[in-house]
Amino acid sequence: MKGKRIIPINAIILTVIITVMIFVAILTQVIIKELTIRDIQNVTRLTHTNIYTEIKQEMVEPINSSVIMAQNTLLLDFMDQDTLETEEKMAEYLTAIQKATGYESVFVIPDSTLSYYHPGGTDEKVDIESDHAYWYTNRIDAEDAYGFVVNTENLDDWALTIYVDANINDRNGNFAGIVGVGKRITHLQGILTSYLYNQGVEAYIVDADGEVKVHQDNTYIKNKSFYDLENIPSQAMDIKQSQMQPIEQMIDNRFFIIQHIPELDWYLVVRKSTSDLTGSLNHYSVQVITILALGVLVILLVTNHAISMYKKQIISLSNIDHLTDISNRTIFEIALEDAVRNIENQKFCLALFDLDNLKKINDSLGHDKGDYTLKLIAELAKEVFSAPDFVSRVGGDEFAVMIYRPLDEAKVIMEEFHNLINSNIDLQRVEGTVSIGITECNQSDTGTAVYKRADEALYKSKNAGKDRITTLKASTETT
Repeated sequence: MKGKRIIPINAIILTVIITVMIFVAILTQVIIKELTIRDIQNVTRLTHTNIYTEIKQEMVEPINSSVIMAQNTLLLDFMDQDTLETEEKMAEYLTAIQKATGYESVFVIPDSTLSYYHPGGTDEKVDIESDHAYWYTNRIDAEDAYGFVVNTENLDDWALTIYVDANINDRNGNFAGIVGVGKRITHLQGILTSYLYNQGVEAYIVDADGEVKVHQDNTYIKNKSFYDLENIPSQAMDIKQSQMQPIEQMIDNRFFIIQHIPELDWYLVVRKSTSDLTGSLNHYSVQVITILALGVLVILLVTNHAISMYKKQIISLSNIDHLTDISNRTIFEIALEDAVRNIENQKFCLALFDLDNLKKINDSLGHDKGDYTLKLIAELAKEVFSAPDFVSRVGGDEFAVMIYRPLDEAKVIMEEFHNLINSNIDLQRVEGTVSIGITECNQSDTGTAVYKRADEALYKSKNAGKDRITTLKASTETT
């Protein structure tokens, strides 16, 4: 009897153990599947963020260039004069910018004349009554400093051209015209391809109707619809809703993220499939847990490192001029405003100097020599000006330095710098000289006012024959 009772008890225990193991196995698989799906979603979100950020980053340089051009007060001195001399000055100015930046196009349109100036001269005036001039008329009452226009008609070599139009305001802050640059972007396809191979995430850039504009497969571009490629009815996913905020949607084991790119008026669609990973869980639940745990750890470490490096690059891009390795105009303007606010506690002088004959050097010796000359001048400036003095590059061939000394002492330092430039053998070989304008900031000055006065002093040095220093006070000047 005892033997007969042992068998049912053992069977019950075995049944309970097997049941618990099956339950645990099923529960584990469900949890792992859920975690896997969440992990896929997180990877997709991260990839989407990285792609979107890289696309946005492509806009930074042309935005900065157009805004800096719009802030060039020298344009206001002659752009309203609809003469042959104005056309020649504009062509020379725009040619220098185009050569320095390599942009597809560079242009200026004064509102007073509506002449379309470009490096080749000028075309017919802009007809603001025409529907084709929407890109100009939209800027007249625009509250933002710049806007975008994208060439969607010609995607030759799978590239596109983005135009950034920035408002020119006169000295009273009124609309005075626009400046613009057109940048040709050629590697969006490479960005999408890299994430397909590295992360297993497929991405499309499509228009409002779902037509593919950018994809790693050339045969899809302008020939295929995103909806057809993914076999999704258009009513199941309205990509236009992402104009308000990004859309996240799971359809048939595929996780999608859609986000509107306002600068292009296109849409970034990122997709990753969950079917392959979830199917393998039936046989490798324990292994998948370990792999996922390690994978998540690696992804977090790599992501944190990538974000840290990206932040450093953003800070460097925002503050440093990468040609001369000195501060750029953005950080200069911040420093200038801080110095003006603190003028009662610490006086300073502002000097502007630029490289004479940069265009001649570029044309005769090449842009590499022109770039080398600019870098050499920056190196010599760093030798002369030390903290708390602050030197930066504020334009193509223009530099600014804030000198925390009285005007007489500041002029002595600028003369030392001027002599150092003129005695440099490399600069003598290319006839590289500098024209300098210097002024002292008064307590009543704004940053704009002191900059304008230093700019006027520089302008006088240029007009007097270049290669000299002009000191300009509130009402007098000396050379």
